[in-house]
Amino acid sequence: MDTNEIEHRKKMQGIIQCIPTGVPDGWEKVTYAVGGLIYLGFSNIHTEKLVVISSQRQSIIDCKTGSKTYCTENYDEDDLIALAEELGDEIVPIAGDRGGGLRRFSKGGNTLVSVAPFWPMVKIIFMPQYTLYTLNPEKCTIIFENYEIKAFGFSKCGNYIAVGTSDTLDIFRKI
Repeated sequence: MDTNEIEHRKKMQGIIQCIPTGVPDGWEKVTYAVGGLIYLGFSNIHTEKLVVISSQRQSIIDCKTGSKTYCTENYDEDDLIALAEELGDEIVPIAGDRGGGLRRFSKGGNTLVSVAPFWPMVKIIFMPQYTLYTLNPEKCTIIFENYEIKAFGFSKCGNYIAVGTSDTLDIFRKI
């Protein structure tokens, strides 16, 4: 590494250390234990519904109420889509083990970004209303800090965030 790269890394690590950790203002968090999480996907029609596919089974979590409904496992790892009885004929895009991605931006200007200054430890930073963590770290929040993230992102409406690892699922709900 040259001197410029070393200085840049130190600067970025200093900025990230200024970001508070926890739950962003105006949000609440619920954590679920999930055995062998494989994929996640938000419904685009019923935006509060999250399809969760694990090695145990497929379920739908209503992020608004917290209720969990088990359903028949029905997903395609090649096309990264899932179906669920509760959602009718909707084809839900999924993200996880074999690719895909959830939304990183909400309609309200909130953004999620992953950083790994001490890889393999990953941090997910919530940046509210078009804020950049590099310019205003104190306005942002580290909402996740752990190893091996499977998928993370916003629902279409932007009122829910899901962050999944192989054994836990954090759901943030705007209040």
